[in-house]
Parts: sequence; C-alpha cells; structure tokens
Amino acid sequence: TNFIIETDYVKKIGGWTNGALTEDTDISFKIMQEGMLIALAYSSEAFQQEPERIKDYYFQRLRWAKGNYQVVMANFKHLFDKSNWRVKLEVFYYSCTFFWFNAAIVLSDAFLISNLVALLIQLWRPETAIPFDFYSSNIMITQLLLFNWLLMILLYVLQINTAMATQYGQATTEQIWLSLISYFTYSQLFIVISIHAIISVLLDTVFHRDGSKWIKTKRFMD
Repeated sequence: TNFIIETDYVKKIGGWTNGALTEDTDISFKIMQEGMLIALAYSSEAFQQEPERIKDYYFQRLRWAKGNYQVVMANFKHLFDKSNWRVKLEVFYYSCTFFWFNAAIVLSDAFLISNLVALLIQLWRPETAIPFDFYSSNIMITQLLLFNWLLMILLYVLQINTAMATQYGQATTEQIWLSLISYFTYSQLFIVISIHAIISVLLDTVFHRDGSKWIKTKRFMD
C-alpha cells in the first residue's frame, strides 16, 4: 500500500519508467538490478480507501494487472543476460504467475464450460459427446484431477485464513466460509481482469497506443 524511499536514490537510478501503471513494481526491479535490497516494515500499519462499486474496483485491479504485465514484459530480457540473480528470480516468478498459471486457469475453465454446455445439450440430444472426458479406462486420471482441484481449494482457503490469523479478531469460523465462497465468486473476477489486461497490453503494442492511460479510481467521503 505504501512505501518510503530516499529521494536522492530515486533520482540516481533514474526513477521509475515514465507512465508506469505500477510504479512500485517497476522501480523495485531497478533497485534489485543495482544489487540493493528492499526492506519490509513488519510492524507498520497503513490504511486506505477501497472502491465501493464493482466497476471502480474492476478498473483499479485492471490497472494493476496491466502494469504488472508491462513490467514483466519489459524485464523478461533479464532472464538471459548477466543481470542480478534476484531480478532473474523475480522475472521467472512473475512470468509463471501472470502467464503460465493464468493460461492454465483459462484453459481449465474452457474445458469445464465446454463440458457443461455439452451436458445441457444432451438433455435434448442424448447422442452429443462430451468434448473433454475420461472414460472408465482412465478413471485414475479423473480421480487425480478431482483431487488436485480439491487441493487447490484447500490451499486457497488456507492461504487466506493464515493471513487473517495475523490480524487481531479476524481468525473466525465465519471467515473460513467467506473465503470458501470467495473462491467461486471474488477470485473468478481476476480471470476476467487478467484476460482483459493482457489483451490491452498486446493491443497497445500492435497499434502503438499510449499504454499509460488509465481510469482514476473514484474515492468517497466518510
């Protein structure tokens, strides 16, 4: 949410990229490239206003996602040069998260939706085949995929509630159920945001559009 940095040092390394949508991520790569470390103030507290409308929330997250894609693509070259190892590790991590992981989720959802549509069509046309199906000879694959899915849900819920446990009064039974519901609702929104973000970045590149333009998040009064 907040960061503190020495002004003279920012000027020394040339600041963050002009027009960067996520200037904190952008300048973090520059700092690591210089061999410097970024300290985390564990005891600090920060407060911020969150968007109250889903539209404002969507475009705020879209800006962050698009900005992170821009930073990853700009620094991808450092995987193959003599850059600082921390930069290489961070680029590899971001690449796996924003590209491979997102692509796997989109592909998985495409399989699921295709099968659900085929099942609905079977109500009227029983001869319709399920496009992505494992038959009895491959029942173990079906069981393995189902186990992996359940494991992912468990890890998602565990991750959220572990973070909640660090905040006084937040580790409640209600939070467990809310985190489980959010897996099927809130978290699915980020699939749409990720797709929107990468398409926007690609179109900016193809049509030489100004990728620094974004919709300012609307704030509210107390």
